Amino acid sequence: MELNSKKTGNAIIIYLQGRLDVHLSADIEKEINKLITNEPACHFLLNLKDVEYMSSSGLRIFVSTMRILKESKRKLVLCNMNNAVKKIFEVVELTDMFDIFNSENEALEFLKKV
Repeated sequence: MELNSKKTGNAIIIYLQGRLDVHLSADIEKEINKLITNEPACHFLLNLKDVEYMSSSGLRIFVSTMRILKESKRKLVLCNMNNAVKKIFEVVELTDMFDIFNSENEALEFLKKV
């Protein structure tokens, strides 16, 4: 699993790549939490275009990140989910909990209005 990020306007875009499973989730969560601390005024966008697989520990990261951001009135949005990842969100009924967009541009437009 690889994590890259960039700042665009009022958002930090995090690009995840590879498999998000129990072996890597703790490291990814630490990196995301570090970004949240270092960018206290930004919303966060997770671009999942290159995520091949995600386990329940990956879902836990998303829920935890969303809760942390919500405390400081910030948003976590997701974009570019492939069908396999989208299916996981649907099975555990998390699609209503997150703002999910088809493209990065749609997600950034949404965050500009928040």
